Amino acid sequence: MTGYGPVDILWLDGGQARPPLQDIDMDAIVRMARRHRPGLIVADRTVGGEHENYMTPEQEVPEKPLDVPWESCITMGDQWSYKADDRYKSARSLIHLLVDIVAKGGNLLLNIGPSPEGVLPPISLDRLRELGDWMRVNGEAIYATRPAAPYKEGRIAYTRRGNTVYAIYLAENGLPEEIALSSLRPAAGSEVFLLGWEKPLKWRAEGGRAVAAIPQEARQSPPCRYAFALKMTE
Repeated sequence: MTGYGPVDILWLDGGQARPPLQDIDMDAIVRMARRHRPGLIVADRTVGGEHENYMTPEQEVPEKPLDVPWESCITMGDQWSYKADDRYKSARSLIHLLVDIVAKGGNLLLNIGPSPEGVLPPISLDRLRELGDWMRVNGEAIYATRPAAPYKEGRIAYTRRGNTVYAIYLAENGLPEEIALSSLRPAAGSEVFLLGWEKPLKWRAEGGRAVAAIPQEARQSPPCRYAFALKMTE
């Protein structure tokens, strides 16, 4: 707690260390740690109780939002540690994974295993660059947002910041001509924007849905890849 600069999280990866088989006196450990770091978050994984400040589902995403703080712990490849011939997830699947988790109120812990020389595999750096490129355009639909029920419908995932709602379209083959929203709709007379595109989109109410038209220029030269966020005032 004192030799490594600011410490935000005490992340303990040993759910077997609990009474009666292994009693490490977590109460005393946490009291000591918080004397040095009063705002410290503790993840006493899988133990339960007051020192498991948030849940950490591993290699999975809950089907629905949890009623406690949580993060999914997921590998970029198949392995937690380095494996020379590991199979890495595509940039599209990683971005869709991130959006799915955030729309349900969670955080993504994304693991990369460094080589024995301490070097990150080139393919993992490529994936991180693509994630970074996407976040530069769409970060406001991810950072500091909260879930917006119903969270997902079809290819649409929702996040919220105040009365601003983001509808994130999880694309397979680029932007479609139109994106239809059924559950959450913009307020009458308000504008709808595609993040990364300056001009507001034309939209209409149709059969209980809001339908946003995507300009041909945006479809031909999209502001990002794999997922596209609409911004609206509810």
